[in-house]
Amino acid sequence: MAPPVNRCASCGYDRDTHDPGTLKCHPATADKSGRRGTFKVPPPVDRTLWRERMALDAAAAREAIEAARRPYVPEVVPPPLVPARLPRGPAEYATSNRGMSAAKLGRKAVALGWLVEPAYWREHDGKEGCAVRLARGELRAVALWSRPAGAAGTLAGWETGYAYAWRADATDRFPTKLTITALEGLINDHDQ
Repeated sequence: MAPPVNRCASCGYDRDTHDPGTLKCHPATADKSGRRGTFKVPPPVDRTLWRERMALDAAAAREAIEAARRPYVPEVVPPPLVPARLPRGPAEYATSNRGMSAAKLGRKAVALGWLVEPAYWREHDGKEGCAVRLARGELRAVALWSRPAGAAGTLAGWETGYAYAWRADATDRFPTKLTITALEGLINDHDQ
């Protein structure tokens, strides 16, 4: 058994090859400018024969074809604990410390002549959601809030989500993603 080699972390050479007085790295590790880089262990050599490689590639291709031929089985999503409905109490309206609450946004929109419909739901895993749907003329919008599981029945824990706005008469465009603050500005600015 060979004795272990004491390699330098900088150049990779045995430390015995360094200059004894200055302990500088071996001159063979320097580039044309005289700078020395860090030692990198070369990756292992793939010793697979070409026949073995071809067999592995063919097996992977067969597996991909078989997977494509299997019938599609959709993922089973359990039904929600609470389907989307009108909120039944203050704990089901989203409040937020860093943004606007659902009730405040709804009251402001109603005061400016918007049609407002709140919604509350609880997913199969206990996560809760609150939304405010808005409509005025051809402009539509929805604002979303979410709360992690385990906070049901409390007023806290709501996280401000995003809002989406679109025009009902423009069927060739996708809804625009906004922040709740930007939606509030849109509500204030849209005066018909």
